[in-house]
Amino acid sequence: MILTIEEVLKATGGKLLQGKGNAFFQGISTDSRTVAEGELFVALKGPRFDGHHYAVEALAKKAGGVLIEEDQVGDIRWNGYRSRAVIAVKDTLYALGDMARDWRRKYGTPVVALTGSNGKTTTKEMIAACLETTFPILKTEGNLNNLIGVPLTLLTLTEKERVVVLEMGMNVPGEIRRLTEMAEPDVGLITNIQKVHLEGMGSLERLKEEKGELFRKMRRDGTILVNQDDSRVIELARDYPGQKITFGIEHPAEVMAKEIRLRGAEGTSFTLILEREMMEIHLRLLGRHFIPNALSAMAVACLFGVEVKEAKEALENFQPFPMRMEVVLLKGGEILINDAYNANPDSVELALETLVEAKGKGRAIAVLGDMLELGEFTKEAHQRIGQKVSELSIDFLLAFGEEAPVVVESAICYGFPMERARIVESHSEALSILRRMIKSGDWILVKGSRRMGMEKIVEGLTEGRA
Repeated sequence: MILTIEEVLKATGGKLLQGKGNAFFQGISTDSRTVAEGELFVALKGPRFDGHHYAVEALAKKAGGVLIEEDQVGDIRWNGYRSRAVIAVKDTLYALGDMARDWRRKYGTPVVALTGSNGKTTTKEMIAACLETTFPILKTEGNLNNLIGVPLTLLTLTEKERVVVLEMGMNVPGEIRRLTEMAEPDVGLITNIQKVHLEGMGSLERLKEEKGELFRKMRRDGTILVNQDDSRVIELARDYPGQKITFGIEHPAEVMAKEIRLRGAEGTSFTLILEREMMEIHLRLLGRHFIPNALSAMAVACLFGVEVKEAKEALENFQPFPMRMEVVLLKGGEILINDAYNANPDSVELALETLVEAKGKGRAIAVLGDMLELGEFTKEAHQRIGQKVSELSIDFLLAFGEEAPVVVESAICYGFPMERARIVESHSEALSILRRMIKSGDWILVKGSRRMGMEKIVEGLTEGRA
């Protein structure tokens, strides 16, 4: 990547405080620990860090220049680096996004952007897998789906890539709007609108409106994909003037799935209906909730001219992610569903339903950790999970965390046998109970929010696995 000072100043409206106006940078970095020679170091500020403290250190590592905020100018001593570029802007995070937007415009490569409450990463990877069968793409890597990661991804775009696939996460109001402004998507997808991050949003309605910024702020002559089984997404899509492609299971759509079959440890099968064509798809992922992800990926693939058979093969070869409904065979013949990556009310209910549907003649054991970031809805949400457990053919419940008593008491209140529900105080206690009780043929679901560390239970169960 070669980025001139002139391009930086034009994109950001910044002021060159020192250095030569005809110089250029060989990339952009926001981390002084890894900044490379010739790169522009962008000094970002956060609640626990301030990149301005490391601006001089970045120059010492031969960074080509630094981008700082105007109110920090007088606090930094440049010592022997007067020949290096120093550019001042009002807000470095906003400037990073502006540079990414201009870089994206420079190439004009089509951008597919997706957000939603659940399934973002899996959908993004499925779309990428389908598109990669035909041409080179650029996609979000890891968790780089925020106001820092998305622009850094866009700034790696070259003339080689034919499509960009961006995942857009959201933790604060206005984030989707800003990400959409910088990415200027040609194709937009909201996977679903469900009860996540309610602590920061305040209500499901507010969450819907924030996610809806993708459809409202993306280009008007683009294409959106509409989940026909989510009434909130349908409402958000109603006023979009461009092309709409629908997908769904329960309601009529252009891309549909019928005859869904869970095949235990082998995954999930369904019949794909695409216009007048029908074909069997065998996913290696366990759970009905993965099917909308696959349908939207197929829709995007067809939109970009990928052959249906190529997209089908990509979906059937798609591997599950660690800790996301990952099926693990234990040495005693038990089957573990490792879904420890995260949890919210809707995803927990879906996981419980999948557990019961997959268990066959075995026992279903649910090991549930707290669902976090629900704010005033916390108690109600955990009560609902207890009720859900009582409504399903769950054989044993272990609950861990501050809300464990709420889950267990609710389950018992709605008729779940008291002797088959336990509150555990630690990961080790849960492990001890599980090791004593599980037997061949049992299915064990382990799920909880990220900070609950439920993978520790998984690690204990899988130690020495054959």
